[in-house]
Amino acid sequence: MVELKGPGYTTSYNNFLIIIPAIIIIALVGFVAYRLVDTFSSKKRQKEEKARLKQKKKVERQASPQTSPRKNKQK
Repeated sequence: MVELKGPGYTTSYNNFLIIIPAIIIIALVGFVAYRLVDTFSSKKRQKEEKARLKQKKKVERQASPQTSPRKNKQK
């Protein structure tokens, strides 16, 4: 029991009135933190994937050069 004493009054509360809201708040903070970390890591993964694909396309272009349409028109 939690007892609050002041001048002229005394009040006591059951511990569950403090423990249950604390558990709910801790769970919400944990969930928000998890989602925040997950969001940042997924954005980082997407950037890395995009950079890897861009690098792959760049290597493919260098390996197989194609003639541009302008050069074909001039012939």
